[in-house]
Amino acid sequence: MYFANQYPLSQYLTTAVKSEVAELLTRFDSLLLDPTTKRIKLLPTSVYSELDRQELRIWCHYRARYLLPTIELVDWLKERIDGRSAIEIGAGNGDLGYHLGIPAFDNACQQYENVKVAYLLAGQVPTNPPFDVIRIDAIQAVHDYRPEVAIGAWITDKFVESNVGENMYGPDDHQIIQNVEYIRIGTEKIHGRSKLLEFPHETVKAPGLVSRTSVNPPDDIVHVWKKLT
Repeated sequence: MYFANQYPLSQYLTTAVKSEVAELLTRFDSLLLDPTTKRIKLLPTSVYSELDRQELRIWCHYRARYLLPTIELVDWLKERIDGRSAIEIGAGNGDLGYHLGIPAFDNACQQYENVKVAYLLAGQVPTNPPFDVIRIDAIQAVHDYRPEVAIGAWITDKFVESNVGENMYGPDDHQIIQNVEYIRIGTEKIHGRSKLLEFPHETVKAPGLVSRTSVNPPDDIVHVWKKLT
């Protein structure tokens, strides 16, 4: 059983629940994951609208997915990028960057021992970026690759005052918008509190937004900052 072998917290589940979750994971893996690449398939939003939201959240939890790329969202982002050089930062498993055909970067902070243990104790599954997601942080990626656009999904602000939605290993987003146009995809509940919103930005209800918390889809949102300098 995949999750039972990988994540110790599963020992607290009853045998019946383990079996039920294992069946759910197998079913959703078949539907949503490419069997060769293990990437999330690029599907239309309509596929997700037919799924049970709670079951989808459970699958996202055990597969360490936050944003679920859709055909509509990827098409919108490609139109927004408009041929400019772009990268994905904080890419996690790199599904979005893969479907956009752009380089993906993640500092793999959820694999730091202290962070990984904290996630497991909290009942969360940490992301573990695959080989084609370059393991450097967002600021270094922007500095080294000099893209015109940076795209990030579910990026949390760098820890400053222990506010909800901050991460001690998160990027200094202010540095990002000084160098590139920044497209950040998230949820109003978490990312709507970001200090970066104090800077001029555009709020967009992009098409095809689906995430692990999309029990209420209108909560998912995109914020765009133009390069400051």
